[in-house]
Amino acid sequence: MVWTAPKRRGRTLRILRMYYTPYRRFILYALALLVIIRYLYLSFHTTHPTVQFNFKEHPLPHSATLRSQARADEIKKEFKWAFDRYRAVAWGKDEVLPVSGGFKTTRNGFAATLVDSLTTALVMNLTQEATLTLDYVLNKLDFSKHDEKDYLMDPFETTIRYLGSLVSAADILASTDIFGPIPNQEKYRTACLEKAIDLAHIIAPAYDTPTGIPWPRVDLSRKIGVHEDSDPEYASMSREVSPTLGPARIGSNWLENYRLSKLVGNKEYVTNATRSWSSLVWNSNDELFDGLISSPIDAFTGYAVGKSVSLGAGHDSYYEYLIKAAILAPSDKHASMYSHRWEQAMQSTRLHLAHRGSAPQSYTSDGHRPENGYLFIAHVESDLYYNEMGHLTCFLPGNLLLGGKFLSRPDLIDFGLDVLDTCHATYVMPTNLGPESFVWEAYSKESEELDGGMETVRWAIEKPGPHELEQVRKLGFWVSDARYFLRPEVIESYYYAFRITGDEKYREWAWAAYTGLKRFCKAKFGYGEVQDVTLPDGGGTVVDSSESFFLAETLKYLFMIFDDPERMPLDKWVFSTEAHPFRID
Repeated sequence: MVWTAPKRRGRTLRILRMYYTPYRRFILYALALLVIIRYLYLSFHTTHPTVQFNFKEHPLPHSATLRSQARADEIKKEFKWAFDRYRAVAWGKDEVLPVSGGFKTTRNGFAATLVDSLTTALVMNLTQEATLTLDYVLNKLDFSKHDEKDYLMDPFETTIRYLGSLVSAADILASTDIFGPIPNQEKYRTACLEKAIDLAHIIAPAYDTPTGIPWPRVDLSRKIGVHEDSDPEYASMSREVSPTLGPARIGSNWLENYRLSKLVGNKEYVTNATRSWSSLVWNSNDELFDGLISSPIDAFTGYAVGKSVSLGAGHDSYYEYLIKAAILAPSDKHASMYSHRWEQAMQSTRLHLAHRGSAPQSYTSDGHRPENGYLFIAHVESDLYYNEMGHLTCFLPGNLLLGGKFLSRPDLIDFGLDVLDTCHATYVMPTNLGPESFVWEAYSKESEELDGGMETVRWAIEKPGPHELEQVRKLGFWVSDARYFLRPEVIESYYYAFRITGDEKYREWAWAAYTGLKRFCKAKFGYGEVQDVTLPDGGGTVVDSSESFFLAETLKYLFMIFDDPERMPLDKWVFSTEAHPFRID
C-alpha cells in the first residue's frame, strides 16, 4: 500500500507528456522570456521626468516665432563673422587678439578656440565652418605634440574645452536632424571618437593619485601628473607632496568621460571620472552645511584642508555636474546618489548662503520696481561670510531650474527664478552687460534669521563707501569689478529659464545682452572684453582678449534661446559646463 508513489509518478509523467507538446513548450518559453524582459526593464529603465516646457501644446505666437528665428539667424551670422576673422589671423591658434589681430597660446597650442567652438558650428548647422574645423582638428591637430615652453597641461580645462567638444561632436554628428547631412559624416564621427580616445589617454596620468583626484597639471614631456606651475615653489616641489584642489577641478569631468565610455564601449574613462569625484560625493569630511564641500581638498587623502564654501569660482561646476550626471545617465548605479547630493547642496544654499540686500530705488528693464532686495548668494571663508557675488555664480539659477524641474521641486524652481532676477539686475546697465563681481549691503546684526533658524553671520564687507552707497540705493548692490569678460553664465540661465518656463521675457533679456555685446565688444578681428559695464561707453577701448568660451558658450546659448526649442530639447540633451551637448541615454 505504501508503494503507490511510482504509479503516481507514472501518471504525472503521462499528464506532462499530454500537455507539454512542442507548441505549449514554445508558449512557456515565450512567457518566461517576457518575465525576464520585464524584470530587466524595471531594474534598469528610469523614466525621465519632463523638463522642458511643452511648446507643442502651448505654441508661441506666430509673430514671436518669426521674430525669434530672425534673431537666431542674426546670431548665426555674427558667429560666421567671428569665425572668419579668427580664420584670417589666428587659424589653428588658441585665441585671437580681437583688437590687434594677433594671437596667443593659452591652452598648449591645441587650437582652443577652433576645437571649443566646433559644437557651436554643428548646433548652428553651419556645414562649411564645421567641415573646415573638422578637417583641421582631425587631420592636422596632434595632441601628442606641444610647444616646448608650454608642456604643462591643465586636465580640467583640457577636458571641458577639448575632450568635451570631441565627444559632443560625435553625438551631434550621429543626429542628422541637428546637423547635415554632409559627405563622410559618419567617418567624421568615428574620427572624432578616435581623437577623443587619444586625448583621454594623454589626460589619464592626471588621475594617478591614491584617491583618483587629479593632479593640477600633466607634464606632457614626462607623461606624469605634477603640481600647478603657478605655485612659487613648483620647480622644487616633489610628487611626494600632495597637491590641493577645489571641487570644480575635481568634479567636472564626469559627463565627458561617461559619454565617451558609452560611445566607445570602454568603462575605463567613466571609472576614472567616478573615482575622481568619489571623495566629494561620498564625503567623509564634516560638512558645515549638508552637501556643500569645504575646500581645498588634499588629493592624496580626499580630506578638506581649508574652510572655503562657495557656489562660485573653483567650486561651481562640481554642483552643476551632480544633477546633470543624474539626468544624462539615469541607469548609472550612482545616479540617485548624484541627485541626492545635488538636492542637499541646493537646499543648504537656499537656507544658509542666500541673503537679501537692500531694496533698490531704480526700475528694472521691464518697468517694475522691486519691493524687496535682490537675493544674493554668499560664500564662506572659515567663519566669515562674504557678501560679494561673481558672474560665475550666475550659472546657479539655470542649474536650479533644471534640477528643480527634474526632481519636481517647485521650491527650488522658485529659488532659481529669484536668483535669476538678481543676475539680470546686474545686466541693467548702460552697456546691457553685467560686471565680473558685485557686493550687497549686508545686515549689520550678528545673528540673522534665515529659513533654517537663527544663524551667526559675520560679514566680510560691512559698509559701502559714499560712491558705493549711491549705487546701493539705486541698484540694490554696488559693483566691485566692472569688467565683462565675455562670460556666458547669465545668458545660460536665461536659456534654461525660457526652455523650462516658456516665458518670452527671458528671450528679451537675452536679446538686450546681445545688443550690448555687439555694440561694446565687437572689434576689428573678433569680440573683446569690456573695461567698465557701468559707463555709457563701456570704459572706452575694447580689451584685446577673447577666450574660447565666447564662441563655445556665449554665442551658442544666445543662438539656442532663439532657435526652435524642439531642435535640441532639454529632455534629450545635457549641456556640459562648456556648453557641449551630450545625448541623454
